[in-house]
Amino acid sequence: MKKRTLVLFLVSVISIGTCFAQKNTSPGIETYEFGEPEHLLDGYSMNFQYQSGNAIHLEFYEGMGKYQWITGRNKGKGNQDIPYRSRKIGDDLYLLNWHETDKKDYLTLVFDFKNMVVYNSIIIGYENNPERPQKTVFLGGIIDHLEKSK
Repeated sequence: MKKRTLVLFLVSVISIGTCFAQKNTSPGIETYEFGEPEHLLDGYSMNFQYQSGNAIHLEFYEGMGKYQWITGRNKGKGNQDIPYRSRKIGDDLYLLNWHETDKKDYLTLVFDFKNMVVYNSIIIGYENNPERPQKTVFLGGIIDHLEKSK
């Protein structure tokens, strides 16, 4: 029994020591940023509407996005100058995310311009304050008025 305890103790010490001894020499690893963010949707603007009838106007510019609700209970509300990242994942198919730090919202969006649809996964109010309780959204919508500036 003493031998087993000693072995467990030594394995624990070695494991902990190894964790502390590792030095991070790769740039960007500490923030999990691998490469530069892409802003493939710069110049695009669109409206999209959920099945509920709520609709949003979106615009992308200089690595930023902005939106405004154009119908629904949040009509007129929005946000701007939100840094975004995107990836092309197929023909006319883009994956995008942004983090609204001021609102504590995190969005992932998929834009399918060939089929004119958008899908999202959103964590709203991740701090879970009483005045803005946390909820998640997993919806799709139809894109209209898609434009790409020159």
